[in-house]
Amino acid sequence: MTYKARQGDIVTLDFHPQKGHEQSGRRPAVIVSNDFFNKLSSLSLVCPISNSKSDFPLNVNLDDRTNTTGAILCQHIKSLDLAARNAVFVEKLPDDVMKEVKEIIVSEF
Repeated sequence: MTYKARQGDIVTLDFHPQKGHEQSGRRPAVIVSNDFFNKLSSLSLVCPISNSKSDFPLNVNLDDRTNTTGAILCQHIKSLDLAARNAVFVEKLPDDVMKEVKEIIVSEF
C-alpha cells in the first residue's frame, strides 16, 4: 500500500543526494504541506529532523511526546517526491508543535 502524506506526519525518507549544508542520508522529516497540496501533487513539502536538539531560532525541538528525537529544521524546507524517496510513516507530530513549525515557516517568507 502506498503511503498517503498528511500534514504533521513524521516519516523517514532518503535525502540523498544533497549538496553543501543540506541534510542528507536516510533521516526523519515532518510533512509540512497541507493535505490539499499533498492530495493534488506527487510532491510534498518536508522539513528534515536532526538527531540532536538545537537553540537555533528557526528550529523546533521535539519533546517526549514523540519517539523521534532531535529538532525540526524549518530553514531546510524542501519539496520531495515521497515515493521516490522511500517515505515510511513513523508517527504523528503533536498539533501544537506543528503549529509552531508553520509559524516559523510563514515567517521565512
